[in-house]
Amino acid sequence: MRRSGGLTAIPVAGFLALAAGMFPAGGAAATDGGTAPDGVEPLGLEAMFKRFLIDERSVGYIAVDAATGALLTARNADGGFTPASAVKALTAIMALDVLGPDHRAATRLYRTGAVKDGVLNGDLILVGGGDPELYTEDFVPMIRTLKAGGVRKVRGRFLYDDSLFPEARKLSANHDGDVAYNAGVGALSLNFNRLRLRWTVSDRGLRVRIYSKTDRMAVPVDIVTSGVAPAGTRARHGVVRNGDGPKPRWLVVPTVKRSGAMWVPVKRAGPIAAHVFQQVAAKHGIALPDPQRGGLPPDATAVSDHRSDPSIDAVRHFLKYSNNVATEIVGQTATRRLSGKPLTLAQSGAAMAEWYRRQLPSVDWTGLSIANHSGLSRETRISPLQIAAILRWARDREYAGRRLWDILQPYWVGTGKARAAKKQRRTGGRPESLSEQGSKRQAEGRSPKSGNRTGRAAAMQVRGKTGTLNHARSLAGYMVTRSKREIVFAVLIDDDRARLAALEAGQRYKRLSRARWAWRSRVVLNAIVRKIMLDF
Repeated sequence: MRRSGGLTAIPVAGFLALAAGMFPAGGAAATDGGTAPDGVEPLGLEAMFKRFLIDERSVGYIAVDAATGALLTARNADGGFTPASAVKALTAIMALDVLGPDHRAATRLYRTGAVKDGVLNGDLILVGGGDPELYTEDFVPMIRTLKAGGVRKVRGRFLYDDSLFPEARKLSANHDGDVAYNAGVGALSLNFNRLRLRWTVSDRGLRVRIYSKTDRMAVPVDIVTSGVAPAGTRARHGVVRNGDGPKPRWLVVPTVKRSGAMWVPVKRAGPIAAHVFQQVAAKHGIALPDPQRGGLPPDATAVSDHRSDPSIDAVRHFLKYSNNVATEIVGQTATRRLSGKPLTLAQSGAAMAEWYRRQLPSVDWTGLSIANHSGLSRETRISPLQIAAILRWARDREYAGRRLWDILQPYWVGTGKARAAKKQRRTGGRPESLSEQGSKRQAEGRSPKSGNRTGRAAAMQVRGKTGTLNHARSLAGYMVTRSKREIVFAVLIDDDRARLAALEAGQRYKRLSRARWAWRSRVVLNAIVRKIMLDF
């Protein structure tokens, strides 16, 4: 795999050889800036790349006829790019195929010993089963069952078992470890492994508290301490983490002027989940000792369990909200099923890559490297062609009566055609799409974010998964073009030149600053998608 260094994206013969078996020779790849094959026009976006200061070598895309596999247009389609969160779509496909859409993870509670006079003369064991959406309130029925069995106190140990797959302290070592989306992950993960840090400024001074919080419950977390940082401390967002051991400490700088709150990451998932279980049990009149990590004894008796929602719902949720922790848990659960043994995040990502190689042996997988399941890694490298091959393969597979089109999220691209908007409103807005499902906002010509009527431009729907990292942006999925042609596509922008320039120059070099690049790359990506929709 290579990154093209010139305007010609890839020789046509080489491209067709690369795609042999997956994309038949019913069509060919258009090569922007080079000579296009007969009957295929290039997109011609070089002027836009120059205008928006996007290195043309950093852009790769492919569009393929979904039904025939004919190659419609491509640029750098065999280049290695960082896909960011677009890789979540690949995790979703593998998980639904390996686990099945009806798989439910179980969080279980066991005990040893007998209960006498309200005392359990043995151990209580909380076992994590890889539930990607375990919430604090899910503990309550388990605790009530324990209480109904006569337990008011545990004389032995309170153990937690999170050995289904290895604990990770963070998803990516190359990203800020203090942001909530780079939390730790484990088989016993709670509330997406994030805590709510809240501080209050009053005449009495600065008060700081930390909770494990959901929409319904907020449980103080005492083993993660919080407080006020020493005078003179400087910290991004006014908060600094001091230590990464069993009892990390989050500190708020003393110069903060307003009360506020923010999410902070959990680094050790199992101990926090077990601690919250202990706190909730105490509120229900059950005294538990401090939790310890331990395995499930062979003579343990089941007390109760909590079953997750079906895996298809978890997949739909992490695709919609792009939740990193939930994606990693689902991915590791799937590779645990495949391998029969616990795998680290890196091993699990590699196992997913190998699974795709087995499913699609005719595709050239040169250069494919998957570091984790969420895409929060610059080490993950994949080509537009490889993503398109996977998406086309998965196009007609059904999961509990749903196709991938139905599970992926809409992506809205304005076409600038007012007449199209009027036509959509007149016909009820029924999109000519793979799922044949309508959208009220699309029908009414409303903005997908604000809900306001656009009035001037139609919003054309695409189903796909986006991805964003520092100077990397992606979108891959399905679309129906203006000519009613069903297309599989992938667009990846990975601008190493801009990233290095921004790092070297810092905030002073505004033209290549991260925020400005993010806006410019979004404009270019949307232009590519719009051109594909209108040209084919």
